[in-house]
Amino acid sequence: MVERTPAWSEVEEFLEKVRSLFRKKEISLRDFLILSMYPTSGLKTSELLKLRKRDLDLQNGVISINRNGKAMQVVVMPWLLPHLKDYVKGKGDDEKVFRISRRQALNINYSYTEQILGSKLRIEDWRKAYSLRIVETIKDPSLCKKILGLKTQKTINAYVKAISRDAKDEIIKAIGG
Repeated sequence: MVERTPAWSEVEEFLEKVRSLFRKKEISLRDFLILSMYPTSGLKTSELLKLRKRDLDLQNGVISINRNGKAMQVVVMPWLLPHLKDYVKGKGDDEKVFRISRRQALNINYSYTEQILGSKLRIEDWRKAYSLRIVETIKDPSLCKKILGLKTQKTINAYVKAISRDAKDEIIKAIGG
């Protein structure tokens, strides 16, 4: 598989198609949640699969995780929150939210990204798209570092450089140079 970070417009297109499949009952609630959470939360597969109901603060729309030995919170998109509440209803606090294997989670992602976008995207590709979007829209580097759970500023600087390069390419494309 080739590494390919989707543009945010592709992420939005993907999410809309996933929502459409869910509304038409062509995708399960579990798969809908997994496919929606990857690109909108920056969660790693290991983090997603470790989630227990007690890690979810459904009142405030946040998930508590441990990243790089550091406790942090990840925001759940408001449009996704009612579905997550419905999915965990009846689960015990210590029960895992998603009781599937890593391979199953990856296969769900690969299957639907190939079906919807025409190519298999890795979880790392979703994470990079999410990180780029955070850096692109939140201009405070220290806040971005905190949101993304990064140890150093080096990665933020690399994202800023990538955004600048992409912006230059887009301007040239738009002007017709």
